[in-house]
Amino acid sequence: MNDIKHLKCLSAVRSMTAVRQLTPAAFPGVHCPMHTALSLAAKIRGVSTLMIGTPECGYYSRNVVLSSPYGDEALHWTYLLDSKEVVFGFRKGLIKAIEEMDAAGAKLILIIATCVPELIGGDIESICFEMKPAIKAKLIHLPLGNFKCGSFEQGYWKTLLALGQVIEKAVRKGKIVNILGRSALEEHIPMPHLIDYLNHQGVPLRFLAPDSSLEDFISAGDARLNLVISPFMNSLAEWLDKEHNIPYVSLHDIYGIGDIECAYSKIGQQLGLEIHQEFEEQRKEAEKIRKAAGVQLENLRYISANIGTVQPLPLSSYLLSLGMDPMMIHMPEFYSSDIIWREKIMEQDINPIVCLMLNEQMDRQIIEELCPDIVIGDWGGRFQKNPPNVSVLDLYGHIGYERTITLLSRIIQALAAGKEGTVNGTA
Repeated sequence: MNDIKHLKCLSAVRSMTAVRQLTPAAFPGVHCPMHTALSLAAKIRGVSTLMIGTPECGYYSRNVVLSSPYGDEALHWTYLLDSKEVVFGFRKGLIKAIEEMDAAGAKLILIIATCVPELIGGDIESICFEMKPAIKAKLIHLPLGNFKCGSFEQGYWKTLLALGQVIEKAVRKGKIVNILGRSALEEHIPMPHLIDYLNHQGVPLRFLAPDSSLEDFISAGDARLNLVISPFMNSLAEWLDKEHNIPYVSLHDIYGIGDIECAYSKIGQQLGLEIHQEFEEQRKEAEKIRKAAGVQLENLRYISANIGTVQPLPLSSYLLSLGMDPMMIHMPEFYSSDIIWREKIMEQDINPIVCLMLNEQMDRQIIEELCPDIVIGDWGGRFQKNPPNVSVLDLYGHIGYERTITLLSRIIQALAAGKEGTVNGTA
């Protein structure tokens, strides 16, 4: 069997520095956090960016921002370091670039520092502080050296957290609910029933995500409640709770029927709505499929592979409550909220291997040698029936009972398809 002794178990993981690649080579690899930060910022109307880095970074970054649907409402510039600036610093040049962007009409400039400016230690934060009284544009420094981040997902959540700096204090809280993590314009992800319900009840909704505007973020401090449906938004929700006294309900990381009931009760109390009656049929359906899954899932050993932007530890904690045993977990990011989920899993005396799966073909060999009963997520053997595979990449954006129903239905279907692919128990 391939050697995996270099990997650490969940008990030893407290940040991304402890999460190692399953196999040495990353092919084709993943984006750096500069890419994901730019791709997000370019989709928020009114947000300009200034990427600081080498010519390679500058060339690569243009592929991202040129596709911005709001290119005429913002500026996306690059500041390319020359050899002298790499040695002696880039203070004067950066100040001049910011002044030019301000004169050109930029409202907010996200100054994205890539690896080289982070390595040489340019004090961008001090430059932003110094220039604040002299220009109209708001400045936000976003340090995204890939060697510091450990994952491309930090480009998303750090950008969103940084945008929290522009949110203005509100004297009065209105009835608005901030929906953190999706756009009202998204068509590839069905609108959750909960959000449709709130809309029909006349609750004013503000969506903070791609296709939002800078003004949406600036005014977000007047909300009564934040609903979090993406892990990228958890840090911003925590900050809004602390700095603006806006409570939040996290919906993207709960699967258990009791947890969903509790979350919906909190939402109903905050908004003065009798919410449970609306979702009673969904709750009954979820209860029914949970009972049907009971015996089938008990003691199943599984590997959690690529599940996209769905947080793996909350999912594993829920599957553990069904009797499933995680052998190995692919973990592309360790969020601050993962500390709680890590403890919940450890309390059950379960200590799975944690890794990064970045090479489908090489990783596939190890996964097959581990002989899991089922694989949750995308991997190199996605089309084979043994072990059966459960696709969950599209669970992102789904919340509540419908998410749990979809998850359990797919697991049951995958197990049934796996049995059909065997003869007398032999593949």
